Amino acid sequence: MKSKHHKKRRQPIDPATVLIIKQGLLGLSIFSILALIITATWYGTRLLAVTIAVVTTEGGETIAEESVHDVVEAELVGTYLGIIPKRFTFFYPEEAIQAKVSQITRIKDVVVERTNKRTLLITYDEYKPDALWCGQTEQNTCYFLDAKGYAFGVAPELLGGSLLRYYSLQAEPTVGTSPFPSADYLVTKEFVRLLSTTGWYIKKVEIDSARDVFYTLNPSSELKASLTKTPEEIFSHLETLRLSKEFAHLAPGSFQYIDLRFGTKIFVNEVLIDPAVSEGASSTTTSTAEGVGENDEVFGEVPLN
Repeated sequence: MKSKHHKKRRQPIDPATVLIIKQGLLGLSIFSILALIITATWYGTRLLAVTIAVVTTEGGETIAEESVHDVVEAELVGTYLGIIPKRFTFFYPEEAIQAKVSQITRIKDVVVERTNKRTLLITYDEYKPDALWCGQTEQNTCYFLDAKGYAFGVAPELLGGSLLRYYSLQAEPTVGTSPFPSADYLVTKEFVRLLSTTGWYIKKVEIDSARDVFYTLNPSSELKASLTKTPEEIFSHLETLRLSKEFAHLAPGSFQYIDLRFGTKIFVNEVLIDPAVSEGASSTTTSTAEGVGENDEVFGEVPLN
């Protein structure tokens, strides 16, 4: 007689179910590991020993260090992916800080570096106004030029002639550009310097697309020159003219223009402003050349040996 009680056979687990279980356990393990890594990263990157706490700045003479400091502090706010703070010493936003500080007017050559794990040092130099680049529109906005002729910022409305004014016939002033090549700018500066040693002072420089340059003296008279010639050569020809007996009387305001663009041939157009004409009037009347009558104009070619 067979026993009423017998062992039930175990049903085999479906292989697909086994695979799902294994994948689930693997996924749970990976998730747990990632959670641990993220948690450790979140806390580890916030330890005081690896958190930038001090921002120092050095450079410039007229730029307030507070303005630079505030820009840097603003860039250190926030996190990467909501996990790593931007103040974490090994992943702070160096390039973003450098770019933002460089946008401050008059600042250049920005360097960002850590002096230790908790201190960030920002060093920079300052653009210094060397001249003005002014537009030819009605607004006549002017921009500061540095020593190389680079426009680095909008200039306030300036009165007087403390800075030389440049005008370009082929370009309107724009921050981050130059009115003409740096080499041409340096040529004009050297000529202005040489001329100042004689007591003649330039108040305006205008350059056209043919690289002809027009220097306006103070008071108004014009020297026409070419950037294809060295400033020393132009100055030498002008000095030869001024030291000649015939033109020793020349002075700013006593001539309309002197054209120095044609080598040893200098063209002189003489006109003397009549003192009787009120200031600001556009008419000129008498001539300075000996033997020339009132209202006559002297225009001549002066060959140099």
